[in-house]
Amino acid sequence: MNSLFAFAIGVRLVAFIVFVACVYGGNLLFTKLEQRQSKLLWKITFVTFYSIFLLLVTYVVWLVFYFGLNA
Repeated sequence: MNSLFAFAIGVRLVAFIVFVACVYGGNLLFTKLEQRQSKLLWKITFVTFYSIFLLLVTYVVWLVFYFGLNA
């Protein structure tokens, strides 16, 4: 039982690390788009798709924490 608890904590930590990496990775990509002075349409498209992606990642992290704590 103890190893299963440790595994659940590990899964939550990995999910959180992936989420933080996605946030910082997106900020880095947007900074690169800003430095290149890309067209406004590309910036709007990137922000829209990345926001949807982060929303999905947020729900996955929330589900991992919710079901992990209520199991």
